[in-house]
Amino acid sequence: MAKADQTAPQKDDPESQADHTEKIKAQVLQKVGRPPRLHRVEVCRHHNDNYRVNIWEKLEQPGDFAVSMRLHIWSSYYLKVSDSGEIIRSNPPLTPLGRLA
Repeated sequence: MAKADQTAPQKDDPESQADHTEKIKAQVLQKVGRPPRLHRVEVCRHHNDNYRVNIWEKLEQPGDFAVSMRLHIWSSYYLKVSDSGEIIRSNPPLTPLGRLA
C-alpha cells in the first residue's frame, strides 16, 4: 500500500484557515448587547482575516396577520481578527448600542 502524499497546507488555502465564526459572534454580542428581537448574527469571512458581521433583528408585524417575517439589519461591522479569533479592530467601534430591553 502506497503512502498518501501529506504536504503541509498552504497559507492561502481556505481549508487551512480556522473558522472563528462562533467566537466572533460571542465577542460582538458581548460588546454591543443583544437586540430585543434578535433573529441571527451573520459572520462572513472576507480576505486577510477580515470579517463582515451583520446583526439581524425581527421587526414587529403590523396588525394581526402577517404573510412573511420582516427583518432588518440592526447593526453591521467590518472586523479585523487575529489568528486565534480575537477581534483586533472594528469599524464602526464595538460599543454598547441602545434599544436593549
